[in-house]
Amino acid sequence: MRDRLPAIMELMARATNLAVEARRTLPAEAIVGKPDGSVVTAVDVALQVLILTQLAEWFGALPTIAEEDSASIGGKPAALAHCRVLLESWGVRVGGKSENGSTGIDEALHLGRIDGPTHDIDACWVLDPIDGTRGFIDGDHWCPCLALLSRGTPVCAVNGFPTILGGRVFTAEAGAGCWWMPLSGGEVSQAKVRTDTLPPDEVVRVVAPAPATPSQTEARLAVGRSTGHDCALVHSDSQAKYGHVIAGLADVAYSRRGNGPGKYVWDHAGAVLLAREAGAWVGDTDGGEIDCSRGRRLVANNAVICAARSLGPAIARELAERDRVEGVRVHHARCSKELSHG
Repeated sequence: MRDRLPAIMELMARATNLAVEARRTLPAEAIVGKPDGSVVTAVDVALQVLILTQLAEWFGALPTIAEEDSASIGGKPAALAHCRVLLESWGVRVGGKSENGSTGIDEALHLGRIDGPTHDIDACWVLDPIDGTRGFIDGDHWCPCLALLSRGTPVCAVNGFPTILGGRVFTAEAGAGCWWMPLSGGEVSQAKVRTDTLPPDEVVRVVAPAPATPSQTEARLAVGRSTGHDCALVHSDSQAKYGHVIAGLADVAYSRRGNGPGKYVWDHAGAVLLAREAGAWVGDTDGGEIDCSRGRRLVANNAVICAARSLGPAIARELAERDRVEGVRVHHARCSKELSHG
């Protein structure tokens, strides 16, 4: 994998830049509502086809967990037509219908597709072609995100962050640090999160959703103040919220589960590795690891917390207490790390 990492980095940088360009001329008919109330665009689907097709050429059809499938824009002829136009302009050949009625786009979307635990799989891709599609449409934060799991553990990640520091692609391999380069190309340099303790008179910067409801705003401010610091909010969403911590633009980002079914693995797996390799505190409300091995959802975790400046344990304790007060069922299934400061 290491010898291919520069090529994967270039692939994700290209995919991100293509999405930036495609967004400028995104027609309304290329935006489709999903049954769960979220949205998807023809660009999401086209990027997934581009990325998975290239990865399959390099590595074969490895097992893959990816957000989009043939139902994403299925039954929407205008969106599907725009997807084909994008792929043709990007030089990706998908062909017409096969004998069984499937299209080249369908087949590319299902390359290696699995739906189940990954703890016994040596290599599995996790892909979200555009994490934060609403932000993509609205001109807010979004990012293409790719991770490689080995027996359920992220071992490689490459994310494109077009809205952070002028646009950068972040990459990490387990044990080798986090690195970044401009999306426009240039020198690769190491990304490091500050791990020194935040002084008492400094403000803790906590990421809140973009846009945030009044209740979300108040909750984030209260969580930040629980550390003993004044709190300021940094608005971001998608895995870009973790990118803000890595880039030194925020100190804390987190995503709670509550009593829901668990967060999707493709919304977190890459950033978990990127942030950890950059030196951030990454963990659950009990201090335990983020378990990416259970399939499409993080069913074993109550939250994903990413923090700099020695703030992780305090944030974890506060969110654990909020779960207790709110009657949230605890889902932890792993041993815990120490939650004391230091």
